[in-house]
This record gives sequence, C-alpha cells and structure tokens, in this order.
Amino acid sequence: MLLIDCHEPDEIIKKLEPFLPTRALALKYGDYTFSDTVIERKTLSDFFSSIKNNRLKEQMENISRFYTEKYLLIEGFFDFDYVNNIEYLYSGLIDITLDSDVKVMFSKDIGQTINTIKRIYRQRNFGYPIHVLKKDRIYHASKFFGISKRKLEMLFSRFDNIRNIMNAEKKDFKELSGIGESTVKSIKKSLESNIFKSHKLSALHLQNAADE
Repeated sequence: MLLIDCHEPDEIIKKLEPFLPTRALALKYGDYTFSDTVIERKTLSDFFSSIKNNRLKEQMENISRFYTEKYLLIEGFFDFDYVNNIEYLYSGLIDITLDSDVKVMFSKDIGQTINTIKRIYRQRNFGYPIHVLKKDRIYHASKFFGISKRKLEMLFSRFDNIRNIMNAEKKDFKELSGIGESTVKSIKKSLESNIFKSHKLSALHLQNAADE
C-alpha cells in the first residue's frame, strides 16, 4: 500500500487512488512511502529554498536513516537561466546523491509527477522493468498475488484496477466463473500485508501506519 502525506495536493491523491491502494495520513518523513521506499516531492520554489536554508540536506539525512530506496522528485519546468549560482546547485545535487544515496528525478508538472509515482510503485513492488509487454506484467502480477494468470485477467477485466478489487464485495466476485473465496483472500492478503512485509521493513513505516 502507498502511504501519502495528507498535506500533499488533493489532485495527486485523487488521481492515484484508482490505480494504487493508497492511504493518506500525516507522515513524519517523506511524502510517499511503501515498504522500504520513500519519495520526497518538491516544487521548484520549495527545492531552491530548501537548498538555501539547508533544510533539504537535513530531510535527506532523515529519510536515509529509515529507508533503503530513496527518491527526490523535483516538480516544475527546470529553466537554468533563472539559476544565479549554477555551481552551487550542481554541488547540492551531487551531495544529495552521494552522501544520502538518493535518486534525483524531475517532472515537468503534476501530471508527470503522478505517472512517475505510479511507475516507481509498480516497479518496486512487481520487480519488472517499466517498458515490458502486457503479458509479462500479468505474469509478474500473478506471482505477486499468488493466483493464476487466467484468474488475474478475469479480475482486471471485471474491476479494471487494484483499488476496485480491494473495495469489491463478496457478491461481486460470484459473477466470475472460477473466482472463489480463496482467490479473493489471496489477493487482499497480498495487498494488505504489503505495508508490513514487502522487501525490507523500516521501523518508521510501521510507525506511520500505526499513527493514522
């Protein structure tokens, strides 16, 4: 499950909900977290101000203490003509990358930010490259949920996305031939336990989930 800081824009939260299992709450560190992964999103103005007051360095150090996979996602059109001290900017980015082992990514607008978050979540959870054939994605997803490819195709054909599957009632599954209670339990168990069991578990992530 993707935990989202409740102070993030409503537009991002609402547009992620149909595609990923999400939960909005107050996060101590980071803006988006799941298992051992954290994403810190910054608009350009916030990015430059946080470099200037040294807040960015402190934030990167904090997330590095609790997460093994870390991303800094900088949102906005990056026009270097407006950067007075380009050497200072480069130095700050290099320090973040080397000292905190953070991957720095850029998005031109909020729409690209949403797509980037979805891609990071899917790649980290399902373990496949972003550009793969649909049949290969189905194969990896079926392994993740512990059900056959045929059943997974039926479910997505009926419910369209993961969130709809999570929110569906038992009677909704009875319309599908071959989809029994054990299949539904297997899927929901995989999704619900994802907060606690996927990859390496961080103590902070448990705290974030418990403090809702």
